[in-house]
Amino acid sequence: MKVDGRKIHKKRTVRFSVSMALVFALFVSLWTLDAEFYAAGTRMGVVVSPDGSLVETFDAPSTSAGHVSNLQGGKELTILKETTGDDGRLWYQVSYPNLYNPSIIKTAYIPATYVTITSSTSSSDTQGGTDSVMAVGTVNVDDLYVRNAPGTSGTYRLTSVNRGDTVQIVGQTTVNGEVWYNVTCTVGGKFYNGWSCGMYIDITYTGADTGGDYAAQLRSAGFPESYLSNLVALHNKYPNWTFEAVKTGLDWSAVIAGESTNGRNVVQNSSDDAMKSTASGAYNYSNNTWTIYDGSSWVSAHPDYIAYCMDPRNFLDETNIFQFESLSYRSSQNLAGVQSILKGTFMDGSVKDSDGKTFSYAQAFVDIGKAEGVSPYHLASRVRQEQGAGTSALISGTYSGYQGYYNYFNVRAYGPTTAEVIKSGLAYAKQQGWNTRYKSLQGGAKLLAQNYIAVGQDTLYFQKFNVVNQKGPLYAHQYMSNVTAAITEGRKMGQGYTDKQQAFVFRIPVYNNMPAAAVKFTASGNPNNYLKELSIAGLSLTPAFQGGTTAYSVVVENSVTSVTVSAKAVAATSSVSGTGSYQLAVGSNTIKVDCRSQSGAVRTYTITVSRKEAPAAPLAPQEGGYSVKSSKYTIGTNITGVAPETSAADFLKAVTISGCTVKLLDASGAENTKTVGTGNKLAVYVNGSLKATYGVVIYGDVNGDGVIKANDLFAINRHILGKAKLKDVYLLAGDVNKKGDGVSASDLFMVNRHLLGTQKIAQ
Repeated sequence: MKVDGRKIHKKRTVRFSVSMALVFALFVSLWTLDAEFYAAGTRMGVVVSPDGSLVETFDAPSTSAGHVSNLQGGKELTILKETTGDDGRLWYQVSYPNLYNPSIIKTAYIPATYVTITSSTSSSDTQGGTDSVMAVGTVNVDDLYVRNAPGTSGTYRLTSVNRGDTVQIVGQTTVNGEVWYNVTCTVGGKFYNGWSCGMYIDITYTGADTGGDYAAQLRSAGFPESYLSNLVALHNKYPNWTFEAVKTGLDWSAVIAGESTNGRNVVQNSSDDAMKSTASGAYNYSNNTWTIYDGSSWVSAHPDYIAYCMDPRNFLDETNIFQFESLSYRSSQNLAGVQSILKGTFMDGSVKDSDGKTFSYAQAFVDIGKAEGVSPYHLASRVRQEQGAGTSALISGTYSGYQGYYNYFNVRAYGPTTAEVIKSGLAYAKQQGWNTRYKSLQGGAKLLAQNYIAVGQDTLYFQKFNVVNQKGPLYAHQYMSNVTAAITEGRKMGQGYTDKQQAFVFRIPVYNNMPAAAVKFTASGNPNNYLKELSIAGLSLTPAFQGGTTAYSVVVENSVTSVTVSAKAVAATSSVSGTGSYQLAVGSNTIKVDCRSQSGAVRTYTITVSRKEAPAAPLAPQEGGYSVKSSKYTIGTNITGVAPETSAADFLKAVTISGCTVKLLDASGAENTKTVGTGNKLAVYVNGSLKATYGVVIYGDVNGDGVIKANDLFAINRHILGKAKLKDVYLLAGDVNKKGDGVSASDLFMVNRHLLGTQKIAQ
């Protein structure tokens, strides 16, 4: 699967009492550098023209700006700086010699999509001659593209990196509201400098001084050592930011256990299976299904994923940290910032309300936020999160029975079905008198201010994870149940600030007995390693098979020399090993079947097959003191246990006699000195007189030639069809499964498998 930006899951729901917001996509720590980062070094590039045409340069980062030159593919450039153009794309300011007079150096702008970086130097070179490395990134998905320029439009793949690979971050920009990192890496021994979507890279700041005065202040404020490196780095860049350690006094393990109650934190059922809980009641191992807790597709989140989302250390960068921002209103929260959050959404502009008035969504959030004492950025992000594309019946004003009512914040919109979610939310809106869009925005904001911000849940994080408001039970009174809601909403807020050099206050939780380092999470896939079927052909297991039972036994007669084991996994993503045919020794035989889940967990099922000792060969009828017996064959009315293609000489060597002589006779009564076959007889003589005969039965050899071949299969088939019946010892030889049930399709099947070499017939 190629990855540049993960599919965005649009939306769903909820509330103040039982709330859950939609998830756009899982993303991880992002860190934004200045747009013109490369002051420490010089980069060289070359013009790329995919179709061979000339590439135009301009006197400003816009295709509507003045023309400077037309450059051919392969033209070398010096990159002076980068910036974002009015089209939302990355542009490079470049210099290059004039084609006709190289002594003249031109300076112009060119879209980054038409430039490939060829070299880069700085005052502190690292391998490959890269720019100064400001962060180390760890890739958290497979097959992440490293592109020649940021964004997916008009760019191409240089190479790919995979989960766990390390890259160096030397720059960053934003394309269409998405953070892209300038990364360097070595793949297959080759050095690359390119761009990857920041959503799929976890970062760690480098070079932050944790021994200085500011780090000491953070320690005094109550921050553990594991918080310091990133907070110091952020302080160095944004000295007006204030970080408050909210010491919850709660044990980390107890918090994760409390938040892991089934249905309290949820993810989309379409999420990676590792993100979904396998706790009792939340998941059924026997059929690989998850319990739906809200709407039609939201299931309980796995404790490991909850721990990842709750660990603040995963999100201490200049974008994700805004889930910890204090949500009280400040005058620095301006109209432009709200417009940035709403850009490209259904709220990007004005709307005519049901009372005939027209209002701007962005201005409405500013006005309402100021009046209610709530960040307008928070209000805009929350409605964007709740309403997605803006097509929900909760804000249409046309839903049958609730015409003219609106619920933008999805207050008390919950239920097991979409219809119930809509009706419950609109019933509340009608009760509150929200009969205009503006009233709905204003009313929802007022509730948010009174019910959450005023009681200490004044950050997105604390609204999602109630670890501070102890007026009611902890882990309850949580605005949204979508476990990533605070992350995605905080990210949108962080991107909404056009000026981050403000005096922001971030209230960051600290827990007792936290792990030494930030909790990481690997989306490793389905964890199901259960079998739904396990069997031995023709035999019954003890106890009867159940997926949760891993130990079984079976006892077979000495005549059973091999068994065939079959198994099937519950989950299609799992693999099974250990099936097939096994030869049996006399005594205990252990067979192990492994079921390996997609995530790598192995469950081993053990079958102990006990093969009985060979029965003591019975003495032949005695007369005058003679006896006939064998330690290899079973001698009763007939002789069994004879392998196909056994020679007469070898057969007679395995027969022990006393007081008599024996001969092997064929079906006609003539002595057989060649191959033993079904229908042959062991004749016993005393003093030259015939005393007894024992018929030979070789299972599967129904034509008496001593070999199991296609003509035996044909004869058994004709018997089953009633066209030519087998009789006497030949009928016994056709009962291949030895069940005493005559000759049937199962015997035909066993002969066929013998001929194919997949399962030999036990004699």
